[in-house]
Amino acid sequence: MKKVLAAALLVLGGCVSAEAGEINWTGFHVGLNGGYGWASGGVTANPGDPLTQSLSFGQPVVPTVAASRNANGGLGGGQIGYDWQFAGRGVVGVEADIAAASLKASASTPVTLFGTQPATFDVSRNIDWFGTVRGRIGFLAAPDLLIFATGGFAYGRVSESASVSLPPGVSNSIGNFGYAFACGPFYGLGACFSGSSSRIATGWTAGIGGEKRFTQNLSLKVEYLHVDLGSGSYPVVGSLYAGAPSAPSFLNARSSTAIDLVRAGLNYNF
Repeated sequence: MKKVLAAALLVLGGCVSAEAGEINWTGFHVGLNGGYGWASGGVTANPGDPLTQSLSFGQPVVPTVAASRNANGGLGGGQIGYDWQFAGRGVVGVEADIAAASLKASASTPVTLFGTQPATFDVSRNIDWFGTVRGRIGFLAAPDLLIFATGGFAYGRVSESASVSLPPGVSNSIGNFGYAFACGPFYGLGACFSGSSSRIATGWTAGIGGEKRFTQNLSLKVEYLHVDLGSGSYPVVGSLYAGAPSAPSFLNARSSTAIDLVRAGLNYNF
């Protein structure tokens, strides 16, 4: 990703503007952007009640289990901002952007239930959109070429799900300490545990980039950003048949989400 950004900056630097000596960077700008993102993160599910924390055949009824989810895809949106040129070659500014994304991922990892029973921990995640509100500071490598660093606040919609399932056709159940769960066709149930979350995640972002003015009004920028959307928690609840005398067991899932992206943006400068 950094090699892609470096190549793009070289291309921008090689473009010549006939109006370079007339460029002033102070003012508002609006524009569109598009690029490619690489999302990463994982989810860990921990036993959440006395039953799932207990032992069966000398092993945890439900051990702690983790899975990683990585995805890549396109993204596109728009931005608005304001810059101030100072001391001749210095530029500071603020910028807000929002982008739609297609970053979907799923993963599975094996886990052993009841101390002996093979099962599967399945997770999925979808990042629908995200945005940032950033400051940026840079210097003019040429009157029409800005090199900058940027950072600030990040937010986005993250939808997730997690489940624990036995192999097809297998059934089992367990109950103790006032909690229980059951799964499989014998009980008319599917997954042993399942849960989901849809949230507006918040975090931080930082990156670097360059922007080339072709005229006083038209510019093209390229940038790399790391977007950390933090972590979130949600319950993954055990399945129980109707009329069961116990409360459903549960797991506590905690997930993290980050995006690395390279994008280009076309700005109109007022």
